Amino acid sequence: SSTQSDGASIGGSYFFAGGFIGAAIQQNNSIYHIPGEDGEDHRTRISARQTKLTVKGDYHPDSKAIDVIRFWAGATDYKHNELGLADPADFSSDGVRQTFTNKEQEGRVEVQFAPLNLRFAALTTAVGMQASHQELTAPSPDDPGSPLNGLWDPNKNTKVAGYIFNEFKFSEITKAQVAARVEHVNLSGTTPAFIPELFDLNVNPADIGPATPRNLNFTPKSGSVGLIQNLPWNLAASITGQYTERAPKPAELFSRGGHDATTTFDIGNPNLGIETAKSVEVGLRRATGPFRFELTGYYTRFDGFIYRRLTGNTCEDVTCQAGPGLELNQAIYSQKDATFRGAEFQFQYDVLPLWAGQFGIEGQYDVVRATFTDGTNVPRIPPQRLGGGVYYRDANWLARVNLLHAFAQNDIGGIETSTPGYNRLRAELSYTTKLAKSDWWSAKEFTFGVVGDNLLNEDIRNSVSYSKDQVLLPGIGVRMFANVKY
Repeated sequence: SSTQSDGASIGGSYFFAGGFIGAAIQQNNSIYHIPGEDGEDHRTRISARQTKLTVKGDYHPDSKAIDVIRFWAGATDYKHNELGLADPADFSSDGVRQTFTNKEQEGRVEVQFAPLNLRFAALTTAVGMQASHQELTAPSPDDPGSPLNGLWDPNKNTKVAGYIFNEFKFSEITKAQVAARVEHVNLSGTTPAFIPELFDLNVNPADIGPATPRNLNFTPKSGSVGLIQNLPWNLAASITGQYTERAPKPAELFSRGGHDATTTFDIGNPNLGIETAKSVEVGLRRATGPFRFELTGYYTRFDGFIYRRLTGNTCEDVTCQAGPGLELNQAIYSQKDATFRGAEFQFQYDVLPLWAGQFGIEGQYDVVRATFTDGTNVPRIPPQRLGGGVYYRDANWLARVNLLHAFAQNDIGGIETSTPGYNRLRAELSYTTKLAKSDWWSAKEFTFGVVGDNLLNEDIRNSVSYSKDQVLLPGIGVRMFANVKY
């Protein structure tokens, strides 16, 4: 595998009495090879470009009722070509195998009102509206007449949402937050009337139903309530309850073709409904002092959890057969009730002053367990991880060594395979110096450093990757970097 990328951005802001308005344009280009057996055989690589325009601003009106009006708008034009060999034995067949385009526009306006004295609490309220429009295409030049040409037919979606956020400040140590959001989503596209798990259009073109227009509408609603309580010793405790609804995404509804980047043949389901999550999260954190930490635990119950289910079938071009043998693994978007529970903990402790700075230790732990209500495991879940290290920092130097141990992931779903554990050793050394800024164009800060990753050269497989059985994460690697701020 390999990667090469370049990009640039330019922007500016105009400040006036009461606010500002700014705009920026960003261009990114990259080409990278897809690792794995199929990627190597077909020399699969992605050539991508993205142009993004962003505008944002704040306005503080001379008003006792309104504190600030914020707005944000953006437009993205993205395109990538999947390049590769149509025939692995014929190098002259190299070319575009599929093209993805994404044109999206989005805008948001938010009004934050001045604090209101309710006697029992100070109320701060923000209300806003958000709207977006997206158009997606994924054609392939290999077989333009096929009902499975590309990953999906052209489709588009429009979203309009309104939301409100309230913070009740009962005292300097107790606050509550209440928020709600209502959204309307319209998705339109075309999918076959039906797609069985097994088919061969070369033998029977009627195995797949005719192209059928779909116009789907959803109105998801969400709300949350949270309480934040400051405690002695600079501690802050929180508890949050959330009810969240999510409309299906275009890929989950309209997919019906090969996706070389994940080596899957994706089949969407236009009959998917809204995914609902009910969750509770509790936390305890300390952000100041020599011992800083954050501890979080959560429990989430999904009604209609949407996921991509590997069936064990394999596909190629216009054929899907039972069992292995063809290039791509069949994945069908499905919906099932599920429960997620997990916890995260991380800390830093400044042990003692050393030279001109601080020497300390740090650590982390995270775990997530996800099961369907029938007791089976949700696929592609990260393993438990436990890590720690030492650090030194002062006004100029930062030195850090950290070892992260990931346990084996044996809680697997469907036809998924287990992932062995690993140890990932990282190290970093950097030096930062402030520069005398004599002119507006001169630099004000310079950083130089070296970073090492996977220094034990472990075989690491990503448990959430569809190609984990074929592809290892990078081995030992060392890179140098420099950063100049103006």
